Amino acid sequence: MKSGFRIVIIMVVVTALLSAYSFSKPKIEVCGNEVKKSKISEFVLGDTLPLYIEGVYTSEYKPRVGIDSSKQKILLIGDSMLEQFRWRLRDYCKENGHEMASVIWYSSQTEWYGTTDTLKYFINKEKPTYIILILGANELFVRDIIKIRTPYVKHILEQIGEIPYIWVGPPNWREDTGINEMILANVGSRRYFPSKNLTYKRYADGAHPKPESAFMWADSVASFIMTKSRYPILLNTPTQKYSGSPNSTILQPWKK
Repeated sequence: MKSGFRIVIIMVVVTALLSAYSFSKPKIEVCGNEVKKSKISEFVLGDTLPLYIEGVYTSEYKPRVGIDSSKQKILLIGDSMLEQFRWRLRDYCKENGHEMASVIWYSSQTEWYGTTDTLKYFINKEKPTYIILILGANELFVRDIIKIRTPYVKHILEQIGEIPYIWVGPPNWREDTGINEMILANVGSRRYFPSKNLTYKRYADGAHPKPESAFMWADSVASFIMTKSRYPILLNTPTQKYSGSPNSTILQPWKK
């Protein structure tokens, strides 16, 4: 065997071993130094940001998959920003054969959902197969939010567990102090929709989107779920406006 051919064989074997190592969970150390993993697994699997829960990483490698066309039970939950949004999502659910339950907790924040069992209660009650969380609008201007409220976000994710979900960021009307950065850092780009990038017509309060903007917002979220999210489900654009009110639970502001 010629030396040149041997070198090629060695390179192929080394490349194969490094590729296999990039997909493995255990780490290898040589003389006390960790062998760096290649980015091959990230290229193949897409966004593989692990879910961080109380100091441990779970579901480390969740590959992107094709669109799930099966019937879903969607739990839409969060603050008052979903009030108009839920009507358009109702149309999406009826069009695509899904079931929906919505929960509006007025004035709610990550602190509220992160220090109570409200989210877990409705998960147990509705038994959703998919969760859409719209939360953060009441925290746009909280100081040191990343330091102070990241623990609440982690507890929210702990309550969600292994249920497929996306977190829809707040529809900013001004630049925030870190709420969007905090959400993205904890859930990853394929489970986070940056609502602040859209333009809205708003009610007199200057914050809540009017129906036409809320419907456009829901259209954008549905498109994201189908084409860019980690857990794509069937959400074809409704061909009509359906009748009937959304299945909704309304919670008044929390009085501590």
